[in-house]
Amino acid sequence: MSDRISLGVLTSVCPPEVIDDVLTECGRVERRNRLLPARVVVYYVLALALFSNCSYEEVMRKLVAGLECGVSALSRSGLF
Repeated sequence: MSDRISLGVLTSVCPPEVIDDVLTECGRVERRNRLLPARVVVYYVLALALFSNCSYEEVMRKLVAGLECGVSALSRSGLF
């Protein structure tokens, strides 16, 4: 297995709607906005299982690696 995975890869395998349905079914829907939303925590736990030989920090870096590139490439005009 490759050591590169991103949030995009996980969301293609487990769509956000499925994660939200599971969180709702388990009674774990957020009542407040959090720094780390429940959906992101689920993806993080999935990534932890895939990379059990890595540290927590390294798994998070792998998970958000694609986001850093995409976010830095966006401009204000690209958002509106």
